[in-house]
Amino acid sequence: MSNCKKCLASGMRVHILSSGFCQECQGELDWENGSREARKQANKARRIAMYEQGKKIVAKKWKDKYGDAEIDEVLGYK
Repeated sequence: MSNCKKCLASGMRVHILSSGFCQECQGELDWENGSREARKQANKARRIAMYEQGKKIVAKKWKDKYGDAEIDEVLGYK
């Protein structure tokens, strides 16, 4: 039997998970990583919002400069 990587409890006393930690230590690690996961999700939401905002700005500038013209029409003028 193997031991927990963190608390060194033997496999006879606790259930060792495939990660090598016992259930209690794995729960502690999950709680510690919770704030990190929340930050990652918030950063992803901000990144997506910035991308959407950029698309709107580009579309507005295109409309101001070229009106309803398509890309092929604009390239044909040059």
